[in-house]
Amino acid sequence: MITQTKILPKVLTFTQIKYYLFSFIFVGLSVGAPWFLHQFTMAGPKFLPMHFFVMFAGLLFGWRAGLLVGALSPLASYGLTHMPVMALLPQIVLELAVYGFAAGFLRERHWNIWISLVSAMVLGRVARILFLLLFVPEVETAQFIQTSVPGIVLQLALIPVVIYLLQKFLFKKSETKI
Repeated sequence: MITQTKILPKVLTFTQIKYYLFSFIFVGLSVGAPWFLHQFTMAGPKFLPMHFFVMFAGLLFGWRAGLLVGALSPLASYGLTHMPVMALLPQIVLELAVYGFAAGFLRERHWNIWISLVSAMVLGRVARILFLLLFVPEVETAQFIQTSVPGIVLQLALIPVVIYLLQKFLFKKSETKI
């Protein structure tokens, strides 16, 4: 069973060089993963590859990194690959920024990984639904949630396991050196 430990998140602040390095690595992964998976027609709204790295940034390094990665990833992806399409870009920027912020904010408050992850997923989707209701009322809001069920299941299955393994094998070792 995966339990909460006090090791993560490694809260990075705006004044730390590591903050920018890790944030830009996660932005790169958020751009590269969907591009790579699109080569096999496995990305986009179904598997949500960009969402994984936004969640990792927030859960591992706090709300600042999560927010930055969430806001920059879709913009960088659009600039380099024209994905997501321009019509979806504002709502995806909002959704991912809320994911990263919420995941990091809740983890910094020492909430359990599961609660932080699920709460961030719900808050991000609520933000996107509100955006759609306000600015694109003709779109059926439940459609993007139904399409993304495989990605949601993968996030729930993989993100806590990866966080647990990183805690156990990478971060814990550096914690023991005082």
